[in-house]
Amino acid sequence: MSSKLFRGWKDVFRFTFTQGVSGKNFKLATMGLTILLFIVGMAISIIMAYSQKKDATELSPIEVVHIIDESEIQVLYLDGFMEVYKENYPTLSFVQEKSTVQELNEKLLKDSDEEGSKDVILQIGKADKGYRMTLYLPQNSVIKESEAEELLEDITLVMEQSKLISSGIPMEKLVLMMSSISTTMLDAGEEEKGIGEELVILLLPTLCMLFIYMMNIVYGQGMGNIVSMEKNSKLMEMMLTLTQPYSLIFGKILATTCIAIMQMTLWVGGLVVGFLLGDVVAQNVVYPEYTNDLLEIFRLLGSKEGSTAFSIGAFIIAFLTVCLAFLFYCVLAGLIASFSAKAETLAQVMSYYTIIMVLGFFGAYLLPLQEKEWLNTLLRICPLTSAYMLPGDIVVGNITVAESILYVAILMASSIALVIAAGKIYKNQLFYKGTGLKSRFKKKNKAEA
Repeated sequence: MSSKLFRGWKDVFRFTFTQGVSGKNFKLATMGLTILLFIVGMAISIIMAYSQKKDATELSPIEVVHIIDESEIQVLYLDGFMEVYKENYPTLSFVQEKSTVQELNEKLLKDSDEEGSKDVILQIGKADKGYRMTLYLPQNSVIKESEAEELLEDITLVMEQSKLISSGIPMEKLVLMMSSISTTMLDAGEEEKGIGEELVILLLPTLCMLFIYMMNIVYGQGMGNIVSMEKNSKLMEMMLTLTQPYSLIFGKILATTCIAIMQMTLWVGGLVVGFLLGDVVAQNVVYPEYTNDLLEIFRLLGSKEGSTAFSIGAFIIAFLTVCLAFLFYCVLAGLIASFSAKAETLAQVMSYYTIIMVLGFFGAYLLPLQEKEWLNTLLRICPLTSAYMLPGDIVVGNITVAESILYVAILMASSIALVIAAGKIYKNQLFYKGTGLKSRFKKKNKAEA
């Protein structure tokens, strides 16, 4: 590839980049949204801290549960409830009663002070199929209905355990019978992951795909406008005296891509910095015992020996891959826009870019659900889908370092090939089909002669 083809691309890049970032609307949108996302990131951490603080301090005010047992069940295992929920009900106690609901209501009404009663009445009886539990609030009760419903839901565990114990089965066997069954598939030497780790590993690649997809949607049409807007203007004649069509389109695409990446980096950076700063504020101001579950999962995954997942290096490589993936689709948008001879036909031509971009996204999102390794390998080789898949795969460690280098190299080579193809099409459109520059240059040469 001759270096003369790209002569002057730096000047085109510098001019396009300066024009793109100098507008007042660009600065307002970039900085305004960065500040907004920074505030949103802080708010997320602080709200999570307040939520944990509320859960830790929001204890049930119920003090006594008066039980009227009409179920004839042999054992009512109340100790099991306290073992599980003692932190949620620190002052709770159970009292077996022989009175009726009406008699207990009158008694509690008489014995309570001016503040009201914090007792409830639980009636356990038989039903057509099984047992029925009914919770009554005394007339002067200060207990909220939501608090009573929560108690009734929690105390259901007592009945389940009581039924099993009453059957006469030894406690050791009861524990086994009540335990859940889980299945896990691991490679030899691999450590088992927790539920939170599994969720992050599943969701993060999807979020990366959505992020790249949104970038392509937002900036794809703009890339087409940048490529085709000077085709019919006399400015093109002057520009082509200083540079080549290849360097012209390459400089335009690269500058616009860098502007978009700079914007997105500032927006994501504002969100992340706000989230981390909010985490510091939450721990030092809102709730000292606050634990950021998401950061803890990242630390846990990144600290596993022999794994590159969630390491600083993985995040850096993934970020560079996101930039390369976005560059690939920007070049693709520029290539397709080059077929537009006139600005009026740009929208029709760019519809093909939209179709290809959407197909690439859904292919990367849906086809891996087939769980076939050969299919995933093909998707990582094909640049239309690998642009969406590679960043997430690199972060969570779905592919090795050697595979990452190979797939990224294929994506880079595809981008370079698209640049050359776009330059050739752009040149053909300019000199042979599009603006009629060839005939203009001929007339100018004849006049000079």
